[in-house]
Amino acid sequence: MDAVRLEIDGSVARITLNRPEVLNAGDPGWVAELTDVVARVGALRDLRVAVITGAGRAFSTGVDLRSLAAGEMTLPHFVAWEDAMTAIERMPLPFIAAINGHCLGGGLQLALVCDYRLAAADAVIGLPAVKECLIPSMALYRLPRLIGAARAREMILIGEPISAAASGFSHALDECIGRFLALPVTSVGVSKRLLARAFDLPFDAFRREMEAGFRLCLDSAEHRAAMDALRRRRIGPAR
Repeated sequence: MDAVRLEIDGSVARITLNRPEVLNAGDPGWVAELTDVVARVGALRDLRVAVITGAGRAFSTGVDLRSLAAGEMTLPHFVAWEDAMTAIERMPLPFIAAINGHCLGGGLQLALVCDYRLAAADAVIGLPAVKECLIPSMALYRLPRLIGAARAREMILIGEPISAAASGFSHALDECIGRFLALPVTSVGVSKRLLARAFDLPFDAFRREMEAGFRLCLDSAEHRAAMDALRRRRIGPAR
């Protein structure tokens, strides 16, 4: 079964992220297929629009945590994933993200590079990368431009979907502090530094700094500890 399906319906390209058993999370094979499908779409000159959606009950929950914890997903795979997203972003063909369910991590990053996002009522979005001592790639650059710096900081630095306003301020503050204390220092620090530069650097210069920061996270003891913890427990749906 193809991990990423491409169907051409007249002038419409329909791309389906097709690993429903892991909520369409990405492993190295998925990244390779996404790269191939994006290149194929870019080579078709008669298309008018492309739609990306997910099979089953999720759009995509980002990186496959089993693959990540096993050491199969390395920096070159994340770079290839970003290359595919940058190609989508720079393609003249308009892309629609049909967010049919959970849209987390690299799934949300993929939605961000689309020109239009249509979300189902039960869609859940978030960028949980800091919890695995990673950073959310070029979402650090794109998200502040789409929703503003303050909301982008909340999503990226806390690593959880934005919830409704809390009823008890003091309790909510304690919870917020607890969430920050539970996060890896390296990924939060790198994310904050890059977020501060998101409006100052050109895209390609920012991407170089992002990849250097990504390497710091991958090489950190905190990331290794997070992966050890994943291996010690039963891993749920990938994010």
